[in-house]
Amino acid sequence: GEDCARLRLAFPRAEGGSNATRINESIQDQLLEFLQAEENSWSNLDSAVTGFLHSFEKFNEEFPDSFGAWEIEVKGVLSYESDSTVSVFFEHYSYLGGAHPNSSVAFLNFDKKTGNYLQSDQLIRDETRLRLLAEQQFRLVHLVEKGKSLLDDSRFFIPETGFFLANAMGFNEGEFWVIYVPYEIGPYVLGYTELRFTKEELGDVVRW
Repeated sequence: GEDCARLRLAFPRAEGGSNATRINESIQDQLLEFLQAEENSWSNLDSAVTGFLHSFEKFNEEFPDSFGAWEIEVKGVLSYESDSTVSVFFEHYSYLGGAHPNSSVAFLNFDKKTGNYLQSDQLIRDETRLRLLAEQQFRLVHLVEKGKSLLDDSRFFIPETGFFLANAMGFNEGEFWVIYVPYEIGPYVLGYTELRFTKEELGDVVRW
């Protein structure tokens, strides 16, 4: 019945040759990124698991009045696979005390034949066009008044350079997703903004 630490990691593994090895290494790196804290730098999942549990015990020894449960959960799934491209989609949730839990999402996109991670400029063939389509859908989702600049809408964090694409972009459920996480383009209360585009809408704007 005591409060405890809970860590759950679920993720796919690629099989077959050097390309699979590269994909699995990138997946491990992403999992470690979700688990890292400022004072920790773990090199593999085993040390990360042990370190997480040790950090929980140490914290509660130093601050017994703050004793409470810690929880981290990461779920990664194979969200897309074509002849040329593979996407893995991650959902991350953590609560280590504080006012509210934190959560985020991420995509890893790969060249299927080589296993190499695809940088955004390799995944997106026409960034200007995608940014324009994303802004149009973003305005519709948030009911922004027609003709009003997003810079003038106090709900959003828009830099002087203007609207920008999210960090989390990839393929899921046969569509191309652009997901803004809390604090990325607005305050925590804004939550997630999830934009979805079909192949018919994007054409060759991205690498399918």
